[in-house]
Amino acid sequence: MVDRWADAIDSEFSKVEEVILDALSSDNEELDEMCKYVIQSGGKRVRPAVCILSYLACGGKDVDRAVKVGAGFEILHSASLVHDDIDDNGMLRRGRLTLHKKYTLTKALVAGDFMLVRGYRCLSSLPEEPMDIVIKAAGMMVESEFVQKDFEHDLDVTIDDYMGIIKGKTAMLITASAASGAYIATDDQDCIDSIVEYSSGIGIAFQIIDDILDVIGTDGTGKKVGIDLLEGKPTLPIIYAMEDPVYGKELREIHSRSATDADVARALELIRMTDSLDKCYKKAEDVAQGAIDALAPLPDSIYKESLIGLAKYIVRRDR
Repeated sequence: MVDRWADAIDSEFSKVEEVILDALSSDNEELDEMCKYVIQSGGKRVRPAVCILSYLACGGKDVDRAVKVGAGFEILHSASLVHDDIDDNGMLRRGRLTLHKKYTLTKALVAGDFMLVRGYRCLSSLPEEPMDIVIKAAGMMVESEFVQKDFEHDLDVTIDDYMGIIKGKTAMLITASAASGAYIATDDQDCIDSIVEYSSGIGIAFQIIDDILDVIGTDGTGKKVGIDLLEGKPTLPIIYAMEDPVYGKELREIHSRSATDADVARALELIRMTDSLDKCYKKAEDVAQGAIDALAPLPDSIYKESLIGLAKYIVRRDR
């Protein structure tokens, strides 16, 4: 089930792609091309997956509604990546040139804004409660980016600081996706609360694994290894490694300054010589297990099993 967690909604995934492309269709040929470039770059589709699975696990029957909402969240997520890449002046995203590098900065900004508008339009039928969560998530994503920048190169950043950042930056939109699926499926607050707790956990675990992959790197990650180190971002592998009694001092010196490529190579080597990555994996596994435990109140179904499989997949993925 870990490797085949999405089998239960395979046909719905195909519909998500259709809805996304339809929602982003434009009369402007270049804008249409840019949106397709972003959407068809191979994203994991975690947000529509948790929306649809949560909907079905909570007893929803009109799956097309969940598909449209899930597609909206994927569009919002993709738009946020366009803006993140501009903010970070990133070169690669999922192994391809970022949108602003392939086209131009100004056009990428406009395309990102266009995607936001179209994403929110897909969510327009949501009732008040989940829409409030969506609005909160959007605000927290922006605020967390500011907080993360405040902690760049900061030697006093704590694990609590980090957890607060990733909850807003990554977990909240995943939570909003799952909660929306639950809200449109049922009025059972225990079921909804279960989904909210679950999705917050997998969102946090997802970002921890992303930060691990920035250190260990694989051909499948699609971005330059060590980019977080280069930018001085406060990630969990760095925080744990800076506490190491043998290698922490040198790593702290590197993290405190604007790093060169040589600095990044050395920092990656230092982190790998500590027990930081083992601690990070343990943290991600514990959080994911807590997410799985939160699903206990839900009735047994293939969709609940798929949510469990998704949580396990997230901590084992290599891209």
